[in-house]
Amino acid sequence: MDQKRNGEKTMRIDNIHQALKQFHVQNPSSKETLLPATASQLSQTSGYTRTAVSEELSELVRKDQVVKVKSRPVLFFDKDYLEEQFPFFKSSTCYDSLASLQEDIYQQTEQIHKKKQLLKMNPFANVIGFDGSLADAIKKLKAAILYPPNGLNILLTGESGVGKTLIAEQLHQFYQVKMNQEVPFIYFNCAEYFNNPELLTSHLFGYKKGSFTGAVNDQKGLVELADGGFLFLDEVHRLTSEGQEKLFTVLDKGYFTRMGEAEKQRNVSIKFIFATTEAVNQHFLKTFLRRIPVTLAIPALAERSLKEKIQLILSFFLEESQRIQKNIHIRYEALKQLTFTHFEANVGELKAAIQFMSAQAYLEVFDQLTETICIEANEGTVKEQPDVESLLAFNEWIPNDGLTIQYNHFYLSSQELLKSESLKNDRFYNFLLKEYADLKKLTLSTEDALAIMQNKVEQLYDMDIFAQEPLAIEAIDETLQPKIQEAIVFFEQLIQEKLTEDFQNILIVHLYSAVFYSAQMNETFYSDTKNIYSGKVTQYQAAKTMVDFLQTLFGISFADTEILFFDLFIRKVTAKKRAHSDEENCGVIVVAHGAATASSMVEYTNLLFSTTVMRAVDMPINQSVEETLEKVRTIVKQNQYKKIILMVDIGSLVYFGNAISQTFQMEVLLISNINLLTLLEVAREVIYESTAFEYLLPVLKEKNHRALICSKGRFNEAKVLIISCLTGMGTAIKIEQLLLKTFPNELLTNVRIITLEKREVEDIDRLHSFVRKEEKIVGIIGTVKTEVPDIPFISLQDLLSKRGIQLVFELLGHHLEEKQNQELLKKVSAKYIQGLSIEAITDLLTVLNPTTISIELAKIYSDICLQTKIKSDEKILLRFIIHCACMLERQLLNPEYDPTAYEVSYRELPEAVSVIKMAFRPLEVSYNLLIPPLEVRYIYELLFEKA
Repeated sequence: MDQKRNGEKTMRIDNIHQALKQFHVQNPSSKETLLPATASQLSQTSGYTRTAVSEELSELVRKDQVVKVKSRPVLFFDKDYLEEQFPFFKSSTCYDSLASLQEDIYQQTEQIHKKKQLLKMNPFANVIGFDGSLADAIKKLKAAILYPPNGLNILLTGESGVGKTLIAEQLHQFYQVKMNQEVPFIYFNCAEYFNNPELLTSHLFGYKKGSFTGAVNDQKGLVELADGGFLFLDEVHRLTSEGQEKLFTVLDKGYFTRMGEAEKQRNVSIKFIFATTEAVNQHFLKTFLRRIPVTLAIPALAERSLKEKIQLILSFFLEESQRIQKNIHIRYEALKQLTFTHFEANVGELKAAIQFMSAQAYLEVFDQLTETICIEANEGTVKEQPDVESLLAFNEWIPNDGLTIQYNHFYLSSQELLKSESLKNDRFYNFLLKEYADLKKLTLSTEDALAIMQNKVEQLYDMDIFAQEPLAIEAIDETLQPKIQEAIVFFEQLIQEKLTEDFQNILIVHLYSAVFYSAQMNETFYSDTKNIYSGKVTQYQAAKTMVDFLQTLFGISFADTEILFFDLFIRKVTAKKRAHSDEENCGVIVVAHGAATASSMVEYTNLLFSTTVMRAVDMPINQSVEETLEKVRTIVKQNQYKKIILMVDIGSLVYFGNAISQTFQMEVLLISNINLLTLLEVAREVIYESTAFEYLLPVLKEKNHRALICSKGRFNEAKVLIISCLTGMGTAIKIEQLLLKTFPNELLTNVRIITLEKREVEDIDRLHSFVRKEEKIVGIIGTVKTEVPDIPFISLQDLLSKRGIQLVFELLGHHLEEKQNQELLKKVSAKYIQGLSIEAITDLLTVLNPTTISIELAKIYSDICLQTKIKSDEKILLRFIIHCACMLERQLLNPEYDPTAYEVSYRELPEAVSVIKMAFRPLEVSYNLLIPPLEVRYIYELLFEKA
């Protein structure tokens, strides 16, 4: 019975709706006169009672199929009829009066008329990129075409399919608007007649009757047809030299002669636009190019911005929607595939791909009564996966459910489609869900996938993932408004800080989004992503507390990724707070050798992090150390820093920390051996974490950066160590570099090493001229002992001996009786021997890396000593490294090992040889070689037999 009644009701609704449509056919409306139907009128034509008609019309209004006007009597329009009658009008379902409906129609149609006029007055607005990648080119084109008296000739270059023809056409439209007159636009592809000069001449310049066989009438050429307007010659590189020369007269003098009419010159005024896909300097006569003052390159599709690519895609779908008179819904994956696919033939190939996709979708619904076709992604994946930043931008413009283009709606440009109206378009979750989905498609373990995700999330932090479009609290569902406000208050209490308006907006957008995303995410996503955290325990606990509160507040379960969001968000909020409080107190100064080394690194870092926290001091080759130091002092003084982070590269700059600390009585965090990566890591810590030295020092050391704190008040023992060699400054500088690499920064905190020529050391007065008042000379290292009294001397021979480093230790005032210094001496000695060995073998090796092999061999020597219980000896270690490095190089270049002789030879060797053999095994595997038994025996003799 119920089924029967439902069927009767459906039929009644359809009949009444049909009666309304028929009424409009018999009583057509116009903009001036709207003719609505009443319930009484439809009751008479449909045969149903007035009450039944009113009831079903109200149902059709609720279904958004009928428009209701609340007058007396109540009036009705079929919605589809109104929107078909008034193109591009989008009707509401209810109006207070007939006048308000008429006003709405007028306002919308007037707005569309203004939009069309705007496009007509600015033809280049139709060109995607007119305000972006093509802005400069279009500006130059406008200037060229309006230049008196007849404009300038133009050559457009660029790959096939980039849009040269479109730009030429829009330039023509622009000129017509500016001049307020219609002028011709003639197109000609030079490839058509490139191999027939005579035919080309007749086509361009026309001909006189009888000038050749078949010339039965006078004929105008393209040049004459283009008089007063534009002649666009495409693929002009296909013109031969002779063909180019045929244009010289009209380009220079403004006249031409028809073929067979040499006695009569015809004057023309033409604006030439040429286009080519080839290199200009390879295919054109120089005399031809001289006649074209303006040459502009049109960028390839791959060079366009991401936003422009999306706009191009949507503009082509707009064209297809108008062509087939249907709405087009484009799925997210289809848009992503088109955006990030590389099209060899540029915009032309992209347009063809979109036409084919539209044709496929149209075929799917060909026999169906539907107004919308759906564009799906083609099978296969994008060859070039987008980077994180591009994907974020894409997700910002394109909703998860794709975009719909309505064929009966007027779009000023495809830009309108990019304005997302979704309040749930949260950048954080858009990124996280898309990346998670992509990773799940790959054959990765959960651990690997999470590791990749963790890395990308850390990138988001640096890239300011939290930038959101503003969203007023009033724009949110009324039921959620008080809860979101309560959540903000709780968060402020949790971190004990009042949020700025910007941070409040971030939280509003995210919380509103999170409520909806929580319902979409599956259990697998919950479990797979629960371990992605930033690693800061205190922030994790605070973030966990916040998420627990939200779950209670909203009565729903949030994904564990919410902990990740609040973890990052707390870092961001507190980083801003720290940056505000610390910025005036702590300076960051970068000093480096070179005319612009420091400046370029600082400029890049400041730009990347949107800050001005770092300052640069360059040290050109002709600038002294003292001048450079004075520049650093000036910056510190001008900015009234209370402490500074001083970042330097090499050499004497490492002493700046103590000098600045002493001058200003402040703490200096000195970071040496810097590069761009060092700056980026320090900037991130300083901006987002803390400038406290007790925080930064362990963090930097954990990342293997050379850092130490130069504390105020520790300058009573400022020392100078002089290195001077008879063989020249080169040797002295090498010794200085060796010591700087060998000794930890802590041991050289108050030590300045200077290299001098022998003659500068022999005179005590001259020697002291290199030493500051507060400094004391603690010793001289050199090849020949000087006559300077009371200054300890270490000869080069002693320095390179077993006791060399011990002597330097004593020179610097470190007491070797102390256990701590003994351990330090042991480490420094090993590093020193390694440095010596690298110097010794650098010129002997051609294949192996001296530094790498020295480190590996030092480790092997240490293992052998440990297993055979022999005492380590620096002198033997040096011989061991040099001998083995040369032996390994020889084996790599000339392998002589015979496997058949291995067992016999091996049994003849002492037992300790097996330890040596096993110690070298990793090296054999690493370098893919085998060490012969004879070489193993030589190593044994070197280590165990007394010389």
